[in-house]
Amino acid sequence: MTAKTEKSIGWLTLSFMMVAAVASIRSLPAMAVYGLGSVFLYLLPAAVFFVPVALVASELATGWNGGLYGWVKQAFGNKWGFFSIWYLWMNVMTWYPTVLAFAASTVAYLFNPGLANNGFFIATVIIVLYWISTLVALGGLSALSKLSSWFMILGTLFPAAVLIVLGATWLLTGRPSAAPLTLGALVPDIFSSTSTVVAGHHRNAAEYWKEFSGMLGGLVLVVGNFLAYAGIEMNAIHARSLANPQKQMPRAISIAAILIVLIFIPPTLAISFVVPSDSTSLTAGVMQAYTEFFTRFNILWADKIMAVLLIFGALGGVLTWTAGPSSGLLMVARSGAMPRWWQATNAKGVQQNILIVQAVIVTLLALIYVVVPDVSTAFWILSAIAAQIYLTVYIFMFLAALRLRQTQPNIQRGFVCPAIKFWAILGLIASVLALLLGFVPPNQFRAMSPILYESILFGGLILFGIPPFIFYANRKREWQVVSSDEIEKSTASLKYLDNVDIAANS
Repeated sequence: MTAKTEKSIGWLTLSFMMVAAVASIRSLPAMAVYGLGSVFLYLLPAAVFFVPVALVASELATGWNGGLYGWVKQAFGNKWGFFSIWYLWMNVMTWYPTVLAFAASTVAYLFNPGLANNGFFIATVIIVLYWISTLVALGGLSALSKLSSWFMILGTLFPAAVLIVLGATWLLTGRPSAAPLTLGALVPDIFSSTSTVVAGHHRNAAEYWKEFSGMLGGLVLVVGNFLAYAGIEMNAIHARSLANPQKQMPRAISIAAILIVLIFIPPTLAISFVVPSDSTSLTAGVMQAYTEFFTRFNILWADKIMAVLLIFGALGGVLTWTAGPSSGLLMVARSGAMPRWWQATNAKGVQQNILIVQAVIVTLLALIYVVVPDVSTAFWILSAIAAQIYLTVYIFMFLAALRLRQTQPNIQRGFVCPAIKFWAILGLIASVLALLLGFVPPNQFRAMSPILYESILFGGLILFGIPPFIFYANRKREWQVVSSDEIEKSTASLKYLDNVDIAANS
């Protein structure tokens, strides 16, 4: 077992960071419109996507160092390891403006609700909040993990618990539910010939519902909810910061998985009890529910308190994602795959230039709220591209798990996934299905040629994926700033690294 250093973090802290990266109550209104049917819409994706991701990521994270980059590199080589972490980094870049738009609309609620429709205000809040999160990330992992954990507790767990208590009290005091509470309502009618209204995955553009017809609508809704669970593997990059990753990483992922499901399902039902489906707002749906509950229970003063806590929750998610993929990119850069400029770190050892590039790109994307008349369309397409990128990353992760069982069967895993072929193939099929359905344009894009819509998405996937191959093809010896031994350690098996630590301390 490795000795605990100043860089170590507790497994519970890491678990909270995972919850902050995945769970968010801002996504709940999209499912609340289906009432009791939301249980089915959460549990089916959890069974065919979330469980495979959690199990496979647990084995990989307790077998090899380096997170996603390390796993893919060990399975398919340096080039594809570089591609996978770059692609993940590009994915989060398009996600930041959407999650912070939720925070911005909540800030507007505190002062002037009309500002929620003001593009300049939304863009300003996004930019300010993201640069604040960047400054926190530049302070190092210790400050980042503490803040993201506390923000997750205050801004996600606590508000979710409040919704559960309010929803239970609502029913126990005999008040009527806005959603039907019958056994038949547990199975949503999403495959009918009428249009199915969906919000897409949980990184969708604010206030822009999408419609798909019939069987296709039901399929898009189910697979679109896969990405509500995306991200639990992201903090695996910090596995080596645990005192005993072999034992603690599975524990952290297990607790995170339970908390995520609890944050999604009961609070979603609570919202459906008081907010009718035909008046549910994507961005303000949570606050709609709080306002209705607090008004009926004569505690309206608590409304603004919950709004502040929701802002903390959004920041907690952003803080967690700010350093994760960028840490993996720094690892790749220092191995010689990217020029020296990309490798710059501050006194805390944090990837300062990569974080600054990240913040500049987010700033530019936030300006779309100001310069594009139909912001929703632009951000729907950006979000769709982000979803396609993430699903591609998951395909690589599942393939890496299968290959490493064949090529490195004797590496000791801290957690050995039972029936890994079944879970990895199930996750692979789910990811490929979701990827293919992501190219189907919603009804609102009827005016746009399907070929044009698909070309935009496919073009975005290609454009975002080209840079790592250009860097790799033009790499130079002088770009490598760490020893070959250190490069190998960055993605080596954790058991090998434990033995190295023991030898060094003896």
